[in-house]
Formats: sequence, structure tokens, C-alpha cells
Amino acid sequence: TQPFGSVLSRMQRIRTHNFGAAFIALGAGALTTLGFAPFDLAPLAILAPALLLWLWHRSGPGRALRDGWLYGVGLLGSGVSWLHISIDQFGNVGLALVLIITAAFVLGVALFFGLAGWLGARLAVGHPLAALLLFWPALWVLVEWFRGWFLTGFPWLALGYAQIGWPLDGLAPLLGVYGVSWGAMLSAGAVVLLVLGRPRHRLAAAAGLLGLWLAAWGLGGASWSQPAGESLRVSLVQGNVPQALKWKPEQLLRTLQLYVRLTRQHWDSDLLIWPET
Repeated sequence: TQPFGSVLSRMQRIRTHNFGAAFIALGAGALTTLGFAPFDLAPLAILAPALLLWLWHRSGPGRALRDGWLYGVGLLGSGVSWLHISIDQFGNVGLALVLIITAAFVLGVALFFGLAGWLGARLAVGHPLAALLLFWPALWVLVEWFRGWFLTGFPWLALGYAQIGWPLDGLAPLLGVYGVSWGAMLSAGAVVLLVLGRPRHRLAAAAGLLGLWLAAWGLGGASWSQPAGESLRVSLVQGNVPQALKWKPEQLLRTLQLYVRLTRQHWDSDLLIWPET
């Protein structure tokens, strides 16, 4: 326990410095991206948010806002940087403006994470345990939901998507992706308590964590639907027309001919589905 205590003490000292806390928040956001496909390191989508909760724990609203925003910058900056490709290829606005638009988008949407931190810090005054296990998991889901439709919405990188294939995805049939996000943030809060809490709090956090994951695992084994009537044969047709070609007028006839040919190969199906565009 002595080496662990030494590491924890050093991290606490780093946490008290603005630059150190900012670096941890930014890095935690970037690490969270590794929890999503194609990396699929799902535990990082719990441990990295746990770092953010550790920074938020006993922080004032202003600092929680800043650290949450920096976490969002790290997450979105590494997770949705592909936006500049679409803007560059189809916007014809020049590389400099593309980088400015992408950066402005990341910096703006990252404010949602700062909002969760600010609200949680205001509610957490005098209730640090409730903040970790109640306020911040609930606020995280609320902000994810709000981000999913506000100004047409940007639901990318909802935390629950990183848990596909892991026990927490058993919550999805009942609670949807936001319910899985709640389970991930509740797990992150329990991890913080396991490290920082008093012995009885650690015991309660361990029991709650085990109970949540066992319940989710049990739900994942349940059968939520049953076949009704005769089965249908369904085919998905995907022509994989490159983005750089698909909107060119001279490409339209060629694209339609491609889809006609692919469709004829599956004419015995009951349902044929083409891409949305």
C-alpha cells in the first residue's frame, strides 16, 4: 500500500495545480476516445471519466466548468477530428478556414461537459458522496441527451456506445444508450470512491459496483423479443461509392447502374435496403 499511497499523494499535489489539473482533464478526454471503436478499450471509457470525477470531487463550480470543458476538448478533439475531412472535401473553404471551423466546433461542443461539471459542483456542496454516485452520473446523462438534439444535435461519442460487448450493454434493452452511459458514469464514481473513500465507503462502492455489473450481465442474458410469423429475407446493398465522387452530377447515372446491378443479385429477398444517401 505504501507505493500506492505515494502515487496517490503525488497525484493529489498535481491536482491542486491549475496546469496539472488541466493536463489531466485534457488527457482523460483523449484517453476516453480509446474506449470506442475501432480501439474498443472499453475499460478506459470508465477509468478516464473517473479521472475527471476525481478532478471534480470537492472542486468549486468554476474549476469544475474549466476541467469539464478541457475534458470535452480532449475527447472531441481526438474523437471527431474527422469533421475537417468532410468540410475540406465538400465545402471548398480552404484549409485554414477548415481548421478554424473544426476547432471552433470542438471548443463549443466541449462546453456541454463543462456544464455538467458546473451544475454538479453547485449541487455537491456538502454532499460529496451524493455528487459522485448521484448528481454527476445523472447530469452526465442529461447533458448527453441535451447534446443529442440541441441545435439539431450531435450525439457522437455518447459514453454508452463504448460499452458494446461488455456487461454494461445489458442495460441497453431497458434504458437505451443513455442508460448505459449512466451505468458507466456510476461505475466511474464508484472507482473514485474505491480509491479516495473511507473504508466503509469503499466497501459500499465495491458492493454497488459488483451489484450493478452483475445485474447488467444478467439483463444481457435475457431474451427481450420473440419471432412472430414467418421470417423475412432481407438484403443490404452498399455500393461504397467514394465520398469524393458521390455528389458529382456526372456520377449519378453510373451510381444508379451500380445499384441496379447489385439489387438484381438479391431479387429473391423480401426487403432490399439501400443507403440513406
